[in-house]
Amino acid sequence: MNFLSRSLLFLAVLPLAGCLQDTASYSFPEKGHAITLVRNQTWFWQDTLEIEVMASHLPDCNGGMTIKEVPVDTRIAMYQAPDEYPEPLHLLKTGKRVFAVSTQSCRVQEFKEVPPDLGGKLGTFRVKDQVFQFVAADPAGKPEPE
Repeated sequence: MNFLSRSLLFLAVLPLAGCLQDTASYSFPEKGHAITLVRNQTWFWQDTLEIEVMASHLPDCNGGMTIKEVPVDTRIAMYQAPDEYPEPLHLLKTGKRVFAVSTQSCRVQEFKEVPPDLGGKLGTFRVKDQVFQFVAADPAGKPEPE
């Protein structure tokens, strides 16, 4: 491969450098239930990304939504919602935004206002050891290290 060919190949790949796409999942004890987050950053210079939230209850349903304009370093806390809702829900909180996720109906929707009671914290979707993953909450209630 000559210099010109290598240079063109480098220039073709350069726009892809630094782009981000990774996933993290929380699987429920009930077989086939899961919440999966997919982080997508199109351009390396962006300080925000999109997060696809997917709720699945296989083989019955699979659905979700995309959350736009999420800061790259955001942690997304997951809670077991109180029993007052018509179906079992999990709540995802990122910044001041809260999303209801149902693996029963495979729907995800944003709350207009933050509910007063988020329920028990199950853990956080975050980067740990350079990998985007779900980190379970400490059963003793200790806060997560930064």
